[in-house]
Amino acid sequence: MTVDLDDPKLVDRLDPQGMGAMITGLPDQCRPAWDDAQALPLPDIHRGLDRVVVLGIGGSAIGGDLVADLQRFHGDRPVQVHRGYGAEGLADERTLAIASSYSGNTEETFEAFKHALGRGALGLAITRGGQLADYCKDAGLPCLSVDFVGPPRASLGASVFSLLGLLAQLGYVRVNAKEVDDAVELARRQVELLAPGVPTAENKAKRLALAIGDRTLVICGAQHLTGVARRWKTQVAENAKRWAFAEELPEFQHNSVEGVNVLPSPSGAVFVILLRSDLFDPRVARRFDLTGELLEHSKTSHEDVEALGESALAQIMTTTLFGDFVSYYLALLRNVDPTPTPNLDWLKRRMTEG
Repeated sequence: MTVDLDDPKLVDRLDPQGMGAMITGLPDQCRPAWDDAQALPLPDIHRGLDRVVVLGIGGSAIGGDLVADLQRFHGDRPVQVHRGYGAEGLADERTLAIASSYSGNTEETFEAFKHALGRGALGLAITRGGQLADYCKDAGLPCLSVDFVGPPRASLGASVFSLLGLLAQLGYVRVNAKEVDDAVELARRQVELLAPGVPTAENKAKRLALAIGDRTLVICGAQHLTGVARRWKTQVAENAKRWAFAEELPEFQHNSVEGVNVLPSPSGAVFVILLRSDLFDPRVARRFDLTGELLEHSKTSHEDVEALGESALAQIMTTTLFGDFVSYYLALLRNVDPTPTPNLDWLKRRMTEG
């Protein structure tokens, strides 16, 4: 059955909880989150530490990935993202540990946060509430409240700009309000071009989703777009309920790329996305050129997605939004509701059983 992505009844039927509206509204989260983070009182002892570790998992951790990539691009103090329990080798008295948990009840994050504090780290949290907020209140630790209602993955704007605002206030990042505003404005323009109401003939995200079809998606990023590739992967998994894989160049060219010529029916099995940027190191850009040539030679379906914007932050946000919309349209093409995550919910229930 052919799916008409321009049919408003399709959205009404498959997206009753409004995931499309949440993606469309992502830019609206950014500046308020930045302002709230800038206004949060933070003690001077949180400044000038040796390392910053963001503790999170799932949708609450991806914002840390994007900020960590931005830090590397600017050459600022590294930000490390830790997914999982404990914090062995990551935290000491010269560490700022930031717990990021949308619900405030994420088991792995809460345990890692307490472990880091037990090793002498200084801590603060970003959350909507839960046991993490209660713990910070009892311990007298700074806690930034996230003002968003919806699945954690839909709160990315709040996640990224809350973290950026806190780190900028403490002097760990070189991002200012103008750069934030420019990135948000470009993200708004991206929404105007890719939202569900924009016809397929004019909507690059819809056209890309149609081109991908049922093929397994492999997304290649690099440098400041490395975390964006991971975001594409997780959004395709959670929204479209299908496999996707993220790769990073140049590493991709030293192993995974060898599978291109031996995949069964490569042109029909896999679709490769190359996330490209005019800010990449010239040698990295050359590797993307060569990867494209190899994919073309092997008749593997692929497409370049060029990052928009003059700053790394703007490029991170626009390519992220593009991927969010593509994942949404892939869900509609599969005739599935993008919002519920039944497999994740089942696993969480089973974990609470011991």
